[in-house]
Amino acid sequence: MKVDIHYGDGIVSLQIPETNVTHIIRPWQDEGQADNQAILQQAVTGSDIEDFRKVIAGRRLCVLLDDGTRDVPFGDIFEQLFAALRTSSFVRFLICTGTHEPATPQNGRITEQIEKAAAKAQINNFEIHAHDCDRAEFTEAGATSHGTEIISNILADDADVFLVLSDVKVHYFAGYSNPIKNFVPGICAFLTAEQNHSLALDDKSTFGVHPWHPDGDRRNNPLASDQLEGMRLIVKERPVFTLITITTSGQIRWARFGPVEPVSAEAFATVDQCNTHTISPAGRLIVSPGGLPNDVDLYIAQRALELTKEAVTDGGEILFLAACPNGIGEEKTMENFYHRLTKPVDEILNSIETEYKLYSHKSYKFAQLIRRLKQIHIYSQIPDDIVRAAHLYPTHQPQAVVDNWLAEQPDTKITVVDGANKIALYKAS
Repeated sequence: MKVDIHYGDGIVSLQIPETNVTHIIRPWQDEGQADNQAILQQAVTGSDIEDFRKVIAGRRLCVLLDDGTRDVPFGDIFEQLFAALRTSSFVRFLICTGTHEPATPQNGRITEQIEKAAAKAQINNFEIHAHDCDRAEFTEAGATSHGTEIISNILADDADVFLVLSDVKVHYFAGYSNPIKNFVPGICAFLTAEQNHSLALDDKSTFGVHPWHPDGDRRNNPLASDQLEGMRLIVKERPVFTLITITTSGQIRWARFGPVEPVSAEAFATVDQCNTHTISPAGRLIVSPGGLPNDVDLYIAQRALELTKEAVTDGGEILFLAACPNGIGEEKTMENFYHRLTKPVDEILNSIETEYKLYSHKSYKFAQLIRRLKQIHIYSQIPDDIVRAAHLYPTHQPQAVVDNWLAEQPDTKITVVDGANKIALYKAS
C-alpha cells in the first residue's frame, strides 16, 4: 500500500505491505474538509463575546498571540475576531516568541495580517510588537514556589484586559500548548524560560498532564504548574479571555471563546479525545512532524519524536522524516542543544542532570531515546556529517530503510505517524 507523509512543503510516498502496518495515525482523523470561517464565526458569537466587549469598553487591551513557528491560520481568525476589539480604547498586540527569534519573515507576515485586519475592522489605535527575550524592557513580577523569577515584558504592564489567541495541542513537557504559555515563557526574559524549562527534566513534566485538566488525576505537572504561577504573577487581578483553536495543517477543527481557564480545560479534553491514542508498541516507527513549519529545523521537529516514542519497542528503530531546511536550529540553541548532543550519550545525560542550561532538555531527551533504540534514521536536508555526529543515521532513500526492515524481518510491524507534533501516543498496558 502507498502511504503519503508530509515532509517540508511536500509529500513523501512510501510503499509498505498492508500486513506490516499496525497503525497509520494522523491528527483529527476521519474528518472532512474544515470550514475555518464557519467554525470561527460560531466561536465568536454568543454571551461570552458580548461580555468581552463590555469588559474592554474604553479600556486598554493586550492581545497575546502565537509566533510564526506555529501553523495557525491567523488571517481567518483576525477576520472574524477583530470587530469585537473596537470597543477598546487601545489595543497592543504582542507576538509571544518566548526564546525564539522575534525578527523572522513569519512574524513579519503575522504583523502584516494584523495591520490589514485592523484597518478593515476600523481599529485605529493599536501597536504591534514581537517579544524579544534578550532586548525587551522588563519588569519583575516576583518568584514562583519553584523559585522561577518571573521577569516579563513591560509592554504588558499597562493592560487592563488580556486576550490570548492560542492554538492548543499536546506538548511533550508542558502538558499542552495553551494560553498560559503565551505568558510564560511567551513574554518573559531568557532567565525565566531557563529556570522554568529546567523542570522539563522531571518525569512528571509530560504531555497530557496540566493543572487545568478536567481530570483531577491528570494535574500534577511541575513545569506547567510553574508556568501557571508565573502567569498569575503577571496578570494579578486583570481579566483574561481567550480564543482557542485546534488546527491541522491550517484547517481549524475546533474553536471556543471565553474566560481562559474553562475554555482551556475544554480544549484539553477535546485534544485528548481526537489527537491522542493508546497503542501497543511496534518494532519500527515512521514519524513525520507534519511538514512546515513543524519540521523547519531539528530543534523544532524533535518534539514529534517525544510525543510518539511510546509507540516503538526498546531496541527498535525509527525513520524520522523531517526536512529541516533551516538545519539544526537557531544559532543560540546550538551550544546546549546540538553541541551537547555530539558528546557520548552517558556524558550528555550526566552533564545536564548536574547543571541545566536552556535548550539542553532537548539533548537530554534525545539522548534518552537514542540510548533506548537501535537506530534513528533521519531523512532531512541536514548534511550527513552533522547528522552522524549527533548519533543519528542519515538516509537519502527512506524507502530503502523500509525495504531493509522488511528484508531483515519480513513480518516486522510498522507504525506510521504523520503530523506527529499534534499527536500523543500512550503505550497500552
